[in-house]
Amino acid sequence: MISATIDSSPHEASWGHNATWLLWLGCAVSLAFIQSVPTIPAIIFLGTVLAHCALFPRRVVAAITWNFVPWAMVVFGALSVLWSLEPMVSARAAPQIGITVLAAIMFAQGLPARTFIAGLMYAQLSSIVASLFIPGIFGAKNSLGLQLAMAMLSSVWVLLDRNQPKYARAIALAALLSAPYMLLSARSEGALLTGFMAVGGSIAVFLSRGLQAQARVVLLWLGIVAALVTLGIAFLSIDHLFDTFLSSIGKDSSLTGRTVLWSRAAGIISDYPWGGVGLQAFWVAGNPEAIRFWEMFFIHGHAGFHFHDLWLEVGVQLGLIGIFIAAMTVIIVVFNVWRWALRDPGPESCYFVGFVTLILLRTIGEVELFNQFNLTSLIFISAYYYADRARSGPLAQAESFPQAR
Repeated sequence: MISATIDSSPHEASWGHNATWLLWLGCAVSLAFIQSVPTIPAIIFLGTVLAHCALFPRRVVAAITWNFVPWAMVVFGALSVLWSLEPMVSARAAPQIGITVLAAIMFAQGLPARTFIAGLMYAQLSSIVASLFIPGIFGAKNSLGLQLAMAMLSSVWVLLDRNQPKYARAIALAALLSAPYMLLSARSEGALLTGFMAVGGSIAVFLSRGLQAQARVVLLWLGIVAALVTLGIAFLSIDHLFDTFLSSIGKDSSLTGRTVLWSRAAGIISDYPWGGVGLQAFWVAGNPEAIRFWEMFFIHGHAGFHFHDLWLEVGVQLGLIGIFIAAMTVIIVVFNVWRWALRDPGPESCYFVGFVTLILLRTIGEVELFNQFNLTSLIFISAYYYADRARSGPLAQAESFPQAR
């Protein structure tokens, strides 16, 4: 196992920790604002990653050689240049996603999990506060809703972590008092539902810390079975339950036009079943189908957008092979994080179990993983690193973060 690059002397260790913390804060804040003004935050993000690589070159090697799972999508995306309908777009996207993965692993190498989480909270809150003075900074209510849900989750676990500084916990308390109301006001039903489920689930795991690990696992499976049985009985007993639920949250049966997107995505996957059209090669200027959807959904800038489903989006870009790689990556990450939380339900593991659960729930309806310069993708890979390192025990944790001593 390759540990983070920090010299052994206390002074140099402290310097290394402080430098990593400042770079992480700059990275997280820049990515929190990237939807509003993409160019400047992207430049700042790349600058912080470059500075990190220059200051801690051994972390680069450690990140690349640590584990193949985070790199699988990057490698297959790069290979898609060979068959992509837009090879230059795919050739640019693959290294950008690779840089995001590299940043995720390097910052996780250099910071204790609680410090990483506190930086996330500051970054998310900064963008939310800015949105109060600059309307439309997130571009869409779903983006604002996700940021609020993530800020609420990080605030909960900074507040409940007794090892966090008092000022951080005070900020977390203030954020937590206002985040739920703002989340309700954002009227993003998906973020509202999944956000509260993630917070509630992670707190439930934390409250089980008095039990044996085996008992926690049994309770988890009992909860899953009970939820599935309840849903099954509800759908069998109540006619048009799904339509009723959609109406209650202000949605129509087409999920605001998403079923049209899903239907066409399935058709494209059937036309390009194995490798898709190429990494990020669909939503490009000049593609008639992309233009049709941009016009249909009143996206006059003709940029961005997606099929509002992670699996369909990956399938369009990278085919069935891409879906398989994405599914295995998500399963491995979620499994490792949940195993960490069930074995050691502390504030750090409970934050990450809440986060991966939030993102897993949102894969059907949103596309928030396997993208470049994306804070959600970065946290997801970092969660895997922390979970994997925690599996090796306290000794490995101490060796990984000597700067925290």
